[in-house]
Amino acid sequence: TSKSPVTNETLFQVASCSKTVTALAILTLVRDGRIDLDQPANTYLERWQLPGPRGETATVLDLLSHTAGTTVHGFAGYGPDDDLPNLLDILAGRAPANSAPVRTRHRLIRRFSYSGGGTTVLQALLEDVTGVGFASYVRAEVLEPIGADHATFALEPEAAFAHGSYEDGQALPGGFKRHPESAAAGLWAAASDLVKVLAAILGSVRGERNAIIPVGLAQRMVTPVGAQSALGVFVHSKTTIFHDGRNFGFDSTMAADLKSGQIRAIVTNRNGALEGVSQASLSD
Repeated sequence: TSKSPVTNETLFQVASCSKTVTALAILTLVRDGRIDLDQPANTYLERWQLPGPRGETATVLDLLSHTAGTTVHGFAGYGPDDDLPNLLDILAGRAPANSAPVRTRHRLIRRFSYSGGGTTVLQALLEDVTGVGFASYVRAEVLEPIGADHATFALEPEAAFAHGSYEDGQALPGGFKRHPESAAAGLWAAASDLVKVLAAILGSVRGERNAIIPVGLAQRMVTPVGAQSALGVFVHSKTTIFHDGRNFGFDSTMAADLKSGQIRAIVTNRNGALEGVSQASLSD
C-alpha cells in the first residue's frame, strides 16, 4: 500500500536510466556477433523500418548515442484507464499512442539530439533479432547476470514498488504511469540495482573476469560520440559516466568514476527531489 515503508529492495521507476540497461542489452548482441554497431538499424528491423532523411543509413551506434537525428524526445506514459499501444503503434505514432511518430530529421553527421524515440527503435530491433520480448531478453541476458534480478521492465512489477508524486507532493493517479516504451523509460529498479549496472560497466572496462561485455566494446560504450553522449551513458571530463531519469512522479540519477570506481545512485518518488544534485561529479 502507499503507507508501506520503503526498503532497500523497493522498486522505483528510474525513467531514462533505463537507456543504460538497454545499451548493455544491445551490446550483448554485438558481443555475440548478432549485430554490428556500425551497420544501419534498418538492416536488422523486420516489422518496421526507420523512415525519414538518413533513416536508411542511421546506425545502431547512432541510435545508442542520440546522434541519429531521430524524433520524440521523451514519453508521457499511460494512466491506469488509458488504452496501451503496442510497440509498432508507438513507433508509427498511431492511436492509442500519445506520442509522435519516430523518424529521422535532416541532421549534421554525429550531431547530438536526445531522443527516446531512437531508443525505442532499438527495442524493436532487439526483439526482431532475438525473437524474444524485450523485458524477457534483458532480464535473462543483463539483469540476472549482473545480479540486479529484482529490477524489471514489467509494466507493473510483482515486487513492492513506490508510488510517485508530483513536485507539489500530490500523488500520481494510480501511483505511476505505464511505459510500454520500455527501453527508453520503463525500468523499475532499486538504487542498488543501478549501482550493479554501473559496476558491470566498470568491470567490463577493466576487463574483469566474467565481465558482461568484452573490454574493447566496453571502452567504446564509454567513449563520447556526440557532445557528452556515449552509448547509453553520458561522459563528464573523460572520467565520469552518468545518466539521469525523470518520469511523472519519479526522479533518478546515477554516476560512476572510471578511475576510482566510486559509484552512487539515487532514486526518488517525487519530482524535483533531486534538484541541485549533480551526478556529473562524484567529488561534491
